[in-house]
Amino acid sequence: RKFNYDNVYLRPASEAQARSVIELLRALVEHYAAHPQLLPEANTGHGTELRDAVTYVGGMTDRFACRQAVALLGWDVDRLPQGIDTRL
Repeated sequence: RKFNYDNVYLRPASEAQARSVIELLRALVEHYAAHPQLLPEANTGHGTELRDAVTYVGGMTDRFACRQAVALLGWDVDRLPQGIDTRL
């Protein structure tokens, strides 16, 4: 267990990957909360934009989230998390 934490989960590359994923997901949530009209109608409510955005983004696949970041936010492909099948 200690080996896994030291050499897999907490190694610098893994921590950088985690920061990259968090940054991407936060940006998507903020975008959808600010533009709730982009959410599928089933995910929208009255005055619940942030919750609706979190719910929608939380249900995205990795590949779809990366595609949305590039398409909606102009996210640079080089900023996408590495090692996930994120081919656009």
